[in-house]
Amino acid sequence: MKDLIQHKLDELLSLKRLKTPQTDKEPERDELVVVSDIVDPKKNETYANREEIKKDGLFKWDKFKKMWVTNSTNLKQAQDRLNSINKKEEFITKLEDVVEMIVSDGRIMDENQIESRLNSYIQDLANATDEKAADAAIRRYFTFQSKFHTYSFTNTILIMIQRPNAGHVAGKTDWTKKFKRYVVAGAQPIWIFAPIISGGQKFGSGDTPSETGDEGLDKAVQAGRLLGFKAVQVYDISDTKPFEEGDDPTTIPKWYSDTSPTELTEKLYKYLTEVIKNENITLTQDGAKGGEKGYSAGGHINMSSPIKGGGEVSTLVHEFAHELMHWKNKSKFYQGDEIKQDKQIKELQAESVSYVVMKHYNIPVEHHSTYISLWKGNKKEILDNMQTIQKVAKYIIGKIEEVAEGDTIQEELYL
Repeated sequence: MKDLIQHKLDELLSLKRLKTPQTDKEPERDELVVVSDIVDPKKNETYANREEIKKDGLFKWDKFKKMWVTNSTNLKQAQDRLNSINKKEEFITKLEDVVEMIVSDGRIMDENQIESRLNSYIQDLANATDEKAADAAIRRYFTFQSKFHTYSFTNTILIMIQRPNAGHVAGKTDWTKKFKRYVVAGAQPIWIFAPIISGGQKFGSGDTPSETGDEGLDKAVQAGRLLGFKAVQVYDISDTKPFEEGDDPTTIPKWYSDTSPTELTEKLYKYLTEVIKNENITLTQDGAKGGEKGYSAGGHINMSSPIKGGGEVSTLVHEFAHELMHWKNKSKFYQGDEIKQDKQIKELQAESVSYVVMKHYNIPVEHHSTYISLWKGNKKEILDNMQTIQKVAKYIIGKIEEVAEGDTIQEELYL
């Protein structure tokens, strides 16, 4: 870091007074020349800023000295010009901030500063998640989801065999009356079993046979009212369309960010892959199995999606967080079998860690609160998990800094 600061100081342009004694051919000259500590003339700042230096004719190029020169009487204008180029005030302010943060072991910030900063990010995420949960698009999606009943194990298997990629299924009548959608012409039906219950509801070919649910079916069996089963047709949501065009409540709100790669995101991805390798975790890039962006498999992370930029880095941090927290006998921060069995909390923790790491590196993070909301996460749960989120995020950031040391990522983040 100290080398970086010195490098930036070396790049600053400065003025040097140059007196040329009188000769028989030329009078005495008192001039100011622009100099840089970088020796290579095509790499130093006098070359890079030549257009700005010579603007308004203040400086002239002396082909014999190979320098930009002006009369010493122009000292004030020359200083103003170079200060403008150097942006000294802005740079020095940032430099002072950095120097204040440097501690004896060379780290950018001390432990308390890092923890305070990460905790403020977690608080921001908690607030954003509650706001997102109240968002109209997410409310519509939740309402839509809540209208579907759980199918029996047998019917679930039948649906999977006939339509492996089925999302939500219902009979024609339900699609029409409950969901205001129609089944498109030529759609292939999915055949499942509907119970025939004496003295109770009778199912027609267009009704959803899961109306009783497994619990209702069990009660019917115990009461001796189940007469048998009949085959009925249901249809997947992909074979339906809304009666009215517009905002479709079946559309899952976008929960990931797909942006163009930048130098910073590419560096972070590279550093993360090195960190993950150092943790003895295998990283692969096989195709998605069920639409996932990536997955953690205990000592193995797979990046399934072709998304790039911030979305790619965010996904990798998310899966790395799973590796660090949610695999018994493998995870450094394993919290117990209770968390392992709670998919909602695991996703909340992993995505919150991803949010905090991305915020630390100033990469856009708007999508995280949507993802957590879709897992029914909320502000209270995030704050209840603050210590774990902060600890794991801090660990990941520390490991990134270790492999990035000496690289220009330090300049991009802190200057």
